Amino acid sequence: MKRTVIYSGLVLALFLALVGMETIKSDEPISPFELGTDLFEMALLAMAVVATSYVSHEMRDARVERNELIGKLMAARADGEKWRSTARVHVRGLGSAIRQQFADWRLTAGESEIALLMLKGLSHKEIAEVRQSSAATVRQQAAAIYGKSGLSSRAELAAYFLEDLFPSEEERGPGALRTLTLADSEA
Repeated sequence: MKRTVIYSGLVLALFLALVGMETIKSDEPISPFELGTDLFEMALLAMAVVATSYVSHEMRDARVERNELIGKLMAARADGEKWRSTARVHVRGLGSAIRQQFADWRLTAGESEIALLMLKGLSHKEIAEVRQSSAATVRQQAAAIYGKSGLSSRAELAAYFLEDLFPSEEERGPGALRTLTLADSEA
C-alpha cells in the first residue's frame, strides 16, 4: 500500500511538473480543447513513466523472492538427498522385510501393492485412482489383507511394520515422552 501511495504521488508530481513546463513554454493562448488534450497527454506520459518504474520494482522484488525460494528448495533437496543416502540401506532392508512378510501372509501381487499404498498413507479412493479400479475393489482387497495378516485395521498394518522404528524407553532416556506400542493398545 505504501508503495502505491508513493507512486501515485510521483505521478501527480510528474504531471504537475509537465503542466508547469508546458505553461512556461507556451507564448500563445491555448484553446480549452488544446489544453484538455495537452493535459491528457501529459497525464498519460506521467502514468506510463511511473507505471514502468513500479513494474520494474515489482519484478525486482519477485526475482529476489524467487531466488530466495530457489535457495530454500535447493537446501531442502540437499537435506532430503543426504537423508535418503544415509537411510538407503535401511530403507532397502525394510522394503525387503515388508515384501517377505507379505509373502509369508500369502498376499497376491495386487494385495501386496494395495498394502504398500496403504502403508504410504493413501486412502481407498486414492488407491483406486492409482490402480484404475473401483474403491469397492480396493476395500475388498484391504479386507483380504487384514484377514490373511490377522490384523484388523490400516493402523495395525502400519504399526506392525513401523513400531520398531521408534526408540525404546531405554534408548529415549528418562523423562522422554512415552510412545505407545501395539502391545500397549492390546493390553
